[in-house]
Amino acid sequence: MDPRITCCFSGHQPEKMPGHTMAGPAVPPTLNAALSHAICAAVQDGYHLFVTGMSRGFDLWAAQTVLKLRRQLPIRLVCAIPFPAMPQAWSNGWRTCYREVLRRADAAYTLSSRYTPDCYYVRNRFMVDHASRLICWFDGTPGGTAFTYRCAKRRGLDFVNLSTAEKDAATPSDLSTIPSR
Repeated sequence: MDPRITCCFSGHQPEKMPGHTMAGPAVPPTLNAALSHAICAAVQDGYHLFVTGMSRGFDLWAAQTVLKLRRQLPIRLVCAIPFPAMPQAWSNGWRTCYREVLRRADAAYTLSSRYTPDCYYVRNRFMVDHASRLICWFDGTPGGTAFTYRCAKRRGLDFVNLSTAEKDAATPSDLSTIPSR
């Protein structure tokens, strides 16, 4: 993967996203519009490869949006899977969504053969190491998205933060799309 044309996603699970606490995998309409806009802007900036971490919520919603836009745009989707059994405890709807995204993706990388205490961090570092832009939903709360955000910031990735709580997540300069290097 060429980082110059690769964008990754990171965001919260649905229960951690205000206004998007639905149990099912359908992309919330307002988030769908924001994701579509961010992905199209990324394409205009030269990005053609999008990497999702395949977790419930933002990751799978972003993947579904890429797959929808792929009908009109020359873009590809890569799945970064922490471990194969990740969706095992999810609801049927989320498992079905996961399998459909995986089936339609252009490529998939499974980063561990089984669950390990750091497998999600390995996945997040993999995405950041292979990208130069992060489209995220980060509202400042602790967790995997905060880790990914900090890693991306240290590596100098461009950012697009779709969170409505952006002002709490970072300084104002971190919140807008930083021009491509």
